[in-house]
Amino acid sequence: MKILLVEDEVLIALEQQLYLENVGHSIIGPAITATEAVEIAAADKPDLALVDVHLGMGTNGIDAARGLTKLGVPCLFITSFRDELKKDGPLTGIGCLPKPFTESGLIAAVDAARAILAGETPRNVPQTMELFV
Repeated sequence: MKILLVEDEVLIALEQQLYLENVGHSIIGPAITATEAVEIAAADKPDLALVDVHLGMGTNGIDAARGLTKLGVPCLFITSFRDELKKDGPLTGIGCLPKPFTESGLIAAVDAARAILAGETPRNVPQTMELFV
C-alpha cells in the first residue's frame, strides 16, 4: 500500500516509516500540518493515511482526516489523544491505534485497515485498536 504519514513528531514518523517499509509498504510524507497532508494526498493519491491528532502549526489531524476523506483517502488515527476524536462530531476514519504502539501493533493495524478497505473481515486486530467501521 502507498501510505501517507501525517505526523509532526519526526522520530515517530521515521519509526512508522521503518516498520512499514520493512513489510513492503510505500511511504509518502510525513505531512506535519493538515494543509500539507491534503496537498500531498492530492498530488500523490495514497491508499491510506496514518494521522496523528495533534499536528504542527496549530492544526489538527481531525481536520486533516476530513480533508483527506473528501479526496477519497481513508484514514487511520495513530494518536495518544483518542478521546479528542469523539468530541468533535461524527468520527472520520477507519479506527484508532493508540500511541505508544509496537512494531507488530502498527503492522497489524495497517493490515486490518487494508482488509476493511478490501471488504474483508480484518484478522489479528491489535487489542488496543478501536475500529470505527
